[in-house]
Amino acid sequence: MKKKILSIVLCLALLGSALPTILSSTPALAADPTTSVHVIKYAADGTTILDETTLTYTEMETGLPVQGDGTTLYYHQGPTFDDGNLWDPDETMNLKDKGAMKGTDIKDLCDLVGGASAGSTIRVKCIEDGFNKSYAYEDVYAPEPAQGKMVLCWFKDGEYVPDFADGMQVNFLAETTNAAGQYVFGNQDMHDYMAEEYWHYFGIYPSTNGHSVKWVEEIAIFSSAPPQWELTLEGADTYVMSQSEFEGSIGPTHHPAATWVDGTDTWSGLPLWLLVGWVDDDVQHGPGAFNAALATDGYDVKVIATDGYSKTFASADVARNDDMIIANMLNGLPLPEDKYPLKLVGPDLTSGQKVSQIATIELVGLPEGANASLSATATVSILTVGISLDMDSIDYGEVMPGDSSAIETVGITNIGTVEVDTTLEVDGADGTAQSFYEQSLYVDGVLYDLATVIAQIPTAQSEDVDTQLQVPETWNEGAGIQQATFIFWAEAS
Repeated sequence: MKKKILSIVLCLALLGSALPTILSSTPALAADPTTSVHVIKYAADGTTILDETTLTYTEMETGLPVQGDGTTLYYHQGPTFDDGNLWDPDETMNLKDKGAMKGTDIKDLCDLVGGASAGSTIRVKCIEDGFNKSYAYEDVYAPEPAQGKMVLCWFKDGEYVPDFADGMQVNFLAETTNAAGQYVFGNQDMHDYMAEEYWHYFGIYPSTNGHSVKWVEEIAIFSSAPPQWELTLEGADTYVMSQSEFEGSIGPTHHPAATWVDGTDTWSGLPLWLLVGWVDDDVQHGPGAFNAALATDGYDVKVIATDGYSKTFASADVARNDDMIIANMLNGLPLPEDKYPLKLVGPDLTSGQKVSQIATIELVGLPEGANASLSATATVSILTVGISLDMDSIDYGEVMPGDSSAIETVGITNIGTVEVDTTLEVDGADGTAQSFYEQSLYVDGVLYDLATVIAQIPTAQSEDVDTQLQVPETWNEGAGIQQATFIFWAEAS
């Protein structure tokens, strides 16, 4: 499995995987086509998952509106390489044909997990290596016609993924055309309609082609919604109850809300004894979930806040007591910040006993007969494959047919935990560049060959390889700058 990386990175994988380090200022793409996408929504903390789902391309085609007709051609724009015309308002320079596309609006995918809102960020991540690009809410939910809808494409030029080898790929399907009638998401469109922090550059040159992300495996929404809270119940066993589970336990088909009216305030939630019954023995639900015999024998119920403040109650006082309430609502709304998410309330409790910001309910001193438990740990060590380079670009300078460049030495270091074989792949910026390097690039004095192992490097050691251009006298396919990405692949020996 090959991976797409923008710069030199630390590469880790299971033993036997092939991992690249790239010598280039541009991304190099090489991977198996993706055929499904994972859509996930995070809370404001960036780690708490609010909702998630996974869809295949066939489920997208049959279950969601299809964008594109599979006939109309769409274009993004590459760099102009013209310092006097960086943005090219006419949309004529270096257009990149994205083919006749069909796909699914990323907005529709986001809506499957609760959608995004103003201020949210939507991230598109590629297969396995984690390369990603992020977009503002407006780019996904309210794009200008010149941008077009942001679409996850799974069909191109008559082929579905996986036969559509770039799949799945993000493209903006522009709704306006240039003078030639081509539907182009141009560099000037990016300048005019996307926030500057989301502009893509190739070196110093703007390029919307950088927004045409290939091999997409995940779409993530980073929202401003507060994370779901959790309540830890510790007793004969430990049970972590989610906010949705707590709230779902309240209702006519489950447990009627326990309420207490304190003057003009109405508190509601679940009785403390009901939560105790989840972990006083091995019965969590239904008749007998609360073990009355154990409560009679006696133990302590400790209610603990997030800051460690706690109050302890005798099990006999808690047993079947509907006036000791773990409240999650005040006057029909979530608790205020200084009490959120849960507060112990009731008519017979003192002010000090009404613990706020509850995180844990612990049963202390359970009598014999409660479940015993033990913990287990294990340390797992996985062999990893990885290399790094001592440079991130090479400029061979000007060379003529029949001439040779200076030798450029690349230092390769094994940063994994297993000996690796290293090979080199050249990815030319276009067909001319590809042909040029295939005919001209020599590694340690031998003409470049994708199948040749150029270095075998033990763990924690380095090896230098010499690269040089020896341009054939017969070269006449093209002049000017020939750009390519050198991808160094490491695979366990």
